[in-house]
Amino acid sequence: MVATFVSQYSTVPQNPLGYCAGHVERRFVDDETYDRRHQDYPGVVGSSVYRRSDYEIREPNETEAAELAWEQGAEERWKAEGRIGEYRRIAELHAADTVDGMLVDAWTAGACVALHDALSDRNRGRWLAMTTAQQCEVAVQLAMGGR
Repeated sequence: MVATFVSQYSTVPQNPLGYCAGHVERRFVDDETYDRRHQDYPGVVGSSVYRRSDYEIREPNETEAAELAWEQGAEERWKAEGRIGEYRRIAELHAADTVDGMLVDAWTAGACVALHDALSDRNRGRWLAMTTAQQCEVAVQLAMGGR
């Protein structure tokens, strides 16, 4: 299922989010149930329940289904790429994480991914042989205009 937030004030089209049908049934509730849960559990319900009337819920079209399938396969693609896949995951999720015991932020991970993708096969092999710290240092230096 695809759920798209519908705002009466927004002029920008909202991106649809993909959910399984069971997830939609549990979390997207009618207005009465939503109000009752917020009254019974003030401040607790938060982002766990959504008002169904605020969303357009429908089956995904062919393009959206392909995009959702691509997003769902991201974890497997990142794992298959090894360390560069970890950099891609960090950059995609915009969240710092450790790579081989070293904390890498999203900007540095993005620089590593950009450098990896731009290198020739010979230079890419040399770069991949470096430690995580060396890779991050080289990528940041080059991204900041270094030589």
